[in-house]
Formats: sequence, C-alpha cells, structure tokens
Amino acid sequence: MKAFPLKHSIFCMAFLLSFSSLQSNTPKEIKAAPVPIIFDTDMDSDCDDAGAIAMLHALADKGEAQILATMVSAKFQWSAPCVDAFNTYFGRPKLPIGVNKESGKPWQGSKYAKQIADEFPHDLKSNDEAPDATLLYRKILAAQPDNSVTIVTVGDLSNIRFLLESKGDDNSPLDGIALVRQKVQHWVCMGTRYPADLDPNRWGNFKMDPVSTVKAIALWPGLITFTGGQEFAHSLGTGARLVELPKTNPVRRAYELFFGTVKNQHSADPIAVYVAVRGTFAPWKLVTQGYNHIFDDGRHEWLDAPDNPNQQFISALADGVKAKDVAAQMEELMLHLPQPTS
Repeated sequence: MKAFPLKHSIFCMAFLLSFSSLQSNTPKEIKAAPVPIIFDTDMDSDCDDAGAIAMLHALADKGEAQILATMVSAKFQWSAPCVDAFNTYFGRPKLPIGVNKESGKPWQGSKYAKQIADEFPHDLKSNDEAPDATLLYRKILAAQPDNSVTIVTVGDLSNIRFLLESKGDDNSPLDGIALVRQKVQHWVCMGTRYPADLDPNRWGNFKMDPVSTVKAIALWPGLITFTGGQEFAHSLGTGARLVELPKTNPVRRAYELFFGTVKNQHSADPIAVYVAVRGTFAPWKLVTQGYNHIFDDGRHEWLDAPDNPNQQFISALADGVKAKDVAAQMEELMLHLPQPTS
C-alpha cells in the first residue's frame, strides 16, 4: 500500500472531520481538543501582531487553542514587555515569554510597543528580563505529548533556527531537530508573498534575518504551511472595528498608535493564527505541490518541482469564499474582551 505524505494525510483527516461535522443525524457533537500553540512574534514593526495575539487569546477562551508560550524574535527592548501586557490584559499574566538572546540580529523599532508597555499592567521591564527563547522552547516542547504542538511564527525565524541548532540539555537529551520531529505536529509560518518575492528591496519577514530563514526552513523536519501577505492579506484587511472597543483596550491602542487613528491594516499575522488553530481547509485554498526555494538574502520563490511533501502554502481563498466574510470572522475574534475572573 502506498503511504501518503504527511501533509496530504493531515489534509484528508481535516476534510473528513469537516465533512462529518455537517451530518445532522449524529447523536452528539464531538468537540475537538484545543490546539497546543506556541506563538512566535517580533511585536515591533507592524500592528497586525497585536491583532494576531488578540485572536489567539480569543480562540483560547473559546476552547479552540491552548497557548503554551509567547516567544519574541525581535531585539527591540519593549517587544517582550508589550507581549506581556497583552497576555496580562487577556487574563494570562503567567504565560511564559522567551526572547531571542543571540547577538548580531538587528531590531526594527516600534510605533506602539513601548507605549503599550507603559500604559498597561505587566511584569517584564525589558527583553533582558525574559528567559532565552531557545531554552524555553526546549523546556516546553519536552513536556508536551509527542506530535501535538503547533508553532506559529509571525516574525523572523531566528528563534526557530536556534531551536533547531540546539543540543541536548536537562530538559531533553534530544537535539533540536530530533525534539521538533518528536513533539511538533505543524509549523505555520507567515512569510511572505506567493508565489514569489524576488525584490531584494521589498520588506519581508524572511529578509530581517536571512541566514536564520535559510537554515530554519532547510533544517525543519516536519510539516510547514506558509501563509502569504501583501495583496492577499490586504484583501482581508481588519482593524477598523477596533474603534468599538474601550479606549483602555491595548489592541485598539496599538492600531491607534501605529496609524494615528483606528483603521484597517492587512491581516498577514491574523491569517497565520487562524490557519494554525482552525486548520488549512476551508476557507483557504491550499497549494501542496512544490517547495519554497529560499535565496541567501531572504528572497523566495515557490517552484512546482521537485515536490517537498512537507511544504505547502496558503495565499488565496477557496473558490466561492468572499474575502469580506473571512475578514469579518477574524475581526470578530480581534474584538474579544477578557473573560471575567471569578
């Protein structure tokens, strides 16, 4: 019997589960277990990171996700405190936060991260107070069931590279590649434009730390779903409705600080979170044939051959799906308010 590649098997299972949920004569609805998620963000250059983390907390409150940690790939000193402020606002002040501690990577700065940290309660005073992301990744992954964790990255890939290059330690005797192979089911990677981004002067997540981009994608031992930005993400713009939230909401405040007002932004990072938690099937068009060819400077091009069964991408909606409907679903999640504490 021919064995199906992992990405095709996951897609088939997802389709069958989606199809079975439509059957009306089942005696009892089966609720899926929450997806264990590690969220890895730069939380500096763009406000859609704020929209993405708000969505993730909303999905966790709905029982669809279990947030294991929120990692920070940026060197900007206020990125981790900003993440801590979001986590605290949404009722999860103790969520572990790991930070890229490796030297040499540049940082971009932010129009909102320091202000969010200044205006909203949190514990971390700077990135320096957070633990090393590589060690935290290893500790968390070692404690999870095999083949259970989904990692979603919405920044550069420095943390992923250093995780994969890590050696065995007190948390696990396995090296990084073996640990990922054992514990991680899926990596959803926001990056960057599809089918290609060949302009070296055009900004993109892959270009911030191109050495890490090349190494992380080459070394990854399992399934990667790349999600696209630019025109696709702009067609699913979200954020304007944040004006409906109280002025004391940090997500609204991040968009306000970024633009000077509250308005729509592209949904590159929210799309990645939606895919990571709810899957690669509807409303998305999933491309499974081919592989992502990464150039040394972080440019990339999707090529049809040779096929890599562990790589696939989403940069379009399924036939018949309207962008405004999907954007409305994501924006509704971004409007989520913290659950009251008892």
